Amino acid sequence: MDDVELGRIPAQRELPEPVKFAWPIMLLPEMFATPRHLALVLGYLASIGWEVFVPDLRAVYGKGPTPPLEKLRFNDLAALAGEALEGIGREAVIFGHGVGGLVALKLSAHPRVKASVAYAPLVPGFRTPIVGGIGNRIATMLGRPIKPPSGRVLFELIADSDPFTREGLINAMVPDSGALATDVMTGAIEFAPSDKAAPRLVVAGDSDILAPITETTKFAESIGAKLATIRGRGHWLIGGRALERAINETQRFLVRALGQDLLLLYPEEWKNEPPE
Repeated sequence: MDDVELGRIPAQRELPEPVKFAWPIMLLPEMFATPRHLALVLGYLASIGWEVFVPDLRAVYGKGPTPPLEKLRFNDLAALAGEALEGIGREAVIFGHGVGGLVALKLSAHPRVKASVAYAPLVPGFRTPIVGGIGNRIATMLGRPIKPPSGRVLFELIADSDPFTREGLINAMVPDSGALATDVMTGAIEFAPSDKAAPRLVVAGDSDILAPITETTKFAESIGAKLATIRGRGHWLIGGRALERAINETQRFLVRALGQDLLLLYPEEWKNEPPE
């Protein structure tokens, strides 16, 4: 793994040998999460031949035109992700988890995005428990950062992660922006119509209380995104037993949506996948 700079944004880059796909993937994390939380999905994608970039957007909060954490809005986060994408300097596929999934779907209108994939995206207009609690409500009203979840909500967030990783995942969580959370919960986010955007996929667990499947289904339909449901899984689709299933759904979607131009090497099992 290499440390690289995407413009002013530091990032990690994994370059497998050989690279099997024509475009790289850029990964974006959930609220309260950092690049560390994406380590397993990064490693999995690299192991099957994807070049992967994980930008550390938090590293430039409060610098230059970017507002500090406590004032960061959804469009600020999307603009930073777009800046990182420009830093890659090529067309790419964007993956995101949670709020990072919403950013990936937002960036589907960017001319360099080949496809966008959202794992367990937070649902615009739904008051997700991930940012709940009286303390976080007060912090939001005072313009202060909000804290990661605790108790049952924390359990629901990481329940599908590998048990040996849970303590590290919890310890690595960091405060986030109440203004960003408010934008999500009030639905103050606009997405390009499907005919003006790259192909979009939403992957959701049917047991996710942080982004319920009924609400997620309505949201995916409203923006013309494909929906793949992972049975018996919750929010943490980027690790544990849900990860392989989520990536399998993603691989099928990408080959069908982008055709064989996606493949630098042609695995036999994908040769006959029909394009959409």
